Amino acid sequence: MSIKTCFISSFICLILGMPTALYISKLDVKIKNIIEYIFILPLSLPHLISGIALLICFGNMGIGGFLLKYFNFSFIFTKSGIILAQCFINLPLFIKIILMAVEEIDSKMIFVACTLGCNEFESFKYIVIPNLKKQVMSAIVMVWSRAMGEFGAVMMVAGTTRMKTEVMPTAIFLNISTGDINLAIGVSTILIGISILSLILFYLVGGKRKNFYYAKS
Repeated sequence: MSIKTCFISSFICLILGMPTALYISKLDVKIKNIIEYIFILPLSLPHLISGIALLICFGNMGIGGFLLKYFNFSFIFTKSGIILAQCFINLPLFIKIILMAVEEIDSKMIFVACTLGCNEFESFKYIVIPNLKKQVMSAIVMVWSRAMGEFGAVMMVAGTTRMKTEVMPTAIFLNISTGDINLAIGVSTILIGISILSLILFYLVGGKRKNFYYAKS
């Protein structure tokens, strides 16, 4: 369950985050800063608060009521809720990392490419994308790792039903609650190992210190 939901949410962050970050990077500085602050806000919120916000928005009192009534689809206490919570927490981080990477690209390279006959799409294809490749890979690694360890928002939206909406962090909570300390320690050890491997991979594919700083925040 944990691996499956993490891969799906990371893929969604990639699909939504890349065009969003590239679009924001082309906006006027003032508008760009405002939008960037809005997107970064979930990074500064306690994850339980983010979970409550998602619960209100996608529960029966919000969009969830409409989805359940007309499409028989619900995020609350389902696997889809796990993915929703992971995406909400990690999408701002993905966008921030890509924005920082775009800002580091030398605009003179794009200008020279245009003077040599490249149109906007070609300069994007041959200059922007190759320069973003490592940062995109490191961003995917980081959001996948954070999704694997997400607890607060997932618990609020999807609950902690054993063998139904149980992921590794909620499994630790359930085992501690039932007094099974050994199993909780075992799952915690696995999560620690995943975090260490993810951090090593993050740096190997081109992660930088300031990206890691935002990841921690």
